[in-house]
Amino acid sequence: MSNHPTRRGVLALAGTATAASLAGCSQLDSLSQSGGGSNDAVTLAVTPAQAELAALESEIRSEIENETLSEREAAQEFRDGRAELTAEATTAVEESAGSDLTIEESAPEYGLLRATGTDTAIMETLRSGDVRGIYPGEQYDLIIQQRQQEEQRRAMLEEQQQAQDADNATGDAGTENATDDSGTENETDG
Repeated sequence: MSNHPTRRGVLALAGTATAASLAGCSQLDSLSQSGGGSNDAVTLAVTPAQAELAALESEIRSEIENETLSEREAAQEFRDGRAELTAEATTAVEESAGSDLTIEESAPEYGLLRATGTDTAIMETLRSGDVRGIYPGEQYDLIIQQRQQEEQRRAMLEEQQQAQDADNATGDAGTENATDDSGTENETDG
């Protein structure tokens, strides 16, 4: 049985990651219960529009079906495409921030903004559909650190998989050589 990720596995992982990023919506109660004039910093989590992600997924799926991409290449292309769409969406939110919302820090590659503003302005970004989650401001650095660790883990796993694939290819070549050697020996004996 192969250890290579399947298309369904890749898509399930992408869906799980999206669901996890949306989990920040539970932080809304604390924002709406505080007074309307608070200017504490919050972390805004931005994700691309579902239609854009679906288009990316469809494009990659057709490349898999046409056999122009392997499963591993498709997974990497999806991650890269999702990161690009996330950065674009984050930049759009940052550029559209009104006078009631100040962006203090931005990490478009992770879809994160640290912002201050009125509760009304912050909630409006959530209602507009651009922001998928609101976290306490102090979570900004922690979330970035977690994402960086995930990237490092993913890179290490890819390196291990490539090394394993190289070992398997070398092992297969060694098996063929052993067969060739035994075949040559048989011809010599006969």
